[in-house]
Amino acid sequence: MNSIKNSRNLLFTASCLSLTSAALIFIAREHLGHILILEEQILTKAEFGSISGWAFKGTAVALLIASPIIDWIGLKNGMLIACLCQILGIVGFVAIPEAEIMLYSMTLAGFGWGMLEVTINPLCAVQFPEEKTKRLNILHAWWPGGLILGGLLSTFILDPLGVAWEVYMLIMLVPVLIYGVMVLITPHFPKTERSEAGISNKVMIQSALKPGFLVLLFCMSLTASAELAPNQWLETTFREYANASGTLILVYGSALMFVLRFFAGTLEKILNPIGILCTSCVIASIGLYLLSVAAETQSIPLIYAAATLFYLGVCYVWPTMYSVASEQFPQGGGLTIGLIGFIGMLGVSIWIPQIGELSLTYGLTGAFKIVAILPAIAFLIFGAWWLKLKKEGGYVAVKLEGNSKAQTIGVTPGSN
Repeated sequence: MNSIKNSRNLLFTASCLSLTSAALIFIAREHLGHILILEEQILTKAEFGSISGWAFKGTAVALLIASPIIDWIGLKNGMLIACLCQILGIVGFVAIPEAEIMLYSMTLAGFGWGMLEVTINPLCAVQFPEEKTKRLNILHAWWPGGLILGGLLSTFILDPLGVAWEVYMLIMLVPVLIYGVMVLITPHFPKTERSEAGISNKVMIQSALKPGFLVLLFCMSLTASAELAPNQWLETTFREYANASGTLILVYGSALMFVLRFFAGTLEKILNPIGILCTSCVIASIGLYLLSVAAETQSIPLIYAAATLFYLGVCYVWPTMYSVASEQFPQGGGLTIGLIGFIGMLGVSIWIPQIGELSLTYGLTGAFKIVAILPAIAFLIFGAWWLKLKKEGGYVAVKLEGNSKAQTIGVTPGSN
């Protein structure tokens, strides 16, 4: 029993560190954008946008391919594959600084991130079945945690020291190697919830085709794009419009998200997961619109005020989407959780280069205003869903039983 408990703690720590490593690669790419475009002149804006977009496509492909077969691959092997892809992606990006090779390298690193999402989310769900929303938000707090670490490292240490961009990127290998070793030495890896309950592939696929889940997928494509696509353009946008550090804005917003995600369990008791999503979407939409307006004013206080609203809005959305998929469609197992991530990453991969294209006509701030429409659409859908739940008695989570059976486990407090 102690061995299993120790393995659970070690795996949760390794999962948090793995997500931190993915965030570090993300912010490294974001921070190095203006260096590779303007200073080194290795890339054009279009090439940088394409590389960033393909990084997310790599993540999406991993989620699509591996999610249905993660039970066969095994959670441990999935994390080790992710580690290897991230290592090769970082090394390739630095070793051959040519646009095509850099694109392939970041696609591979993105594939590694996708493999992490395929494994660590169902791993967290099976280890903490009674507090999924709380634990998934804590796990995903380490995405902004990695952004904070990477932003501070670049702004206050690496940039002042004049560290070469190649060295900056190679430093991102450190957390990757550490979590890889932690996975290797862990004595016990659990199976997924679906495997434990003996649910067939047919039932898994049927769960993923339910109308409610398809609606959730559509909303994920909107909310994920509104959160991560603008983030990849922050440094370029705020350097251009306000001569401000977009990386520091990202660090500030990430700090808010890091702290607030630890309180998701408390918020869930007040609103329930669908209420959290509904409220978050309207705040995110207003915040992103105001962030673009603030950039045009060149007012630093207004920029940070708008950023506060935006990051407050997007804070809980991504992990709570995973929670809803796991609690409402548990028979889908890794497939439904993985499809949520796949659609999110696919949307981001489309909107990152799309922002670059829109900026040619409307400017980057104009592109941000267009993207702000996406969470507003999701707000309308979640609002209708929330009202429907109130009429039906509240949000009810579904708990898996053996032999493919499922039962509800009660109304979440605060759902009425």
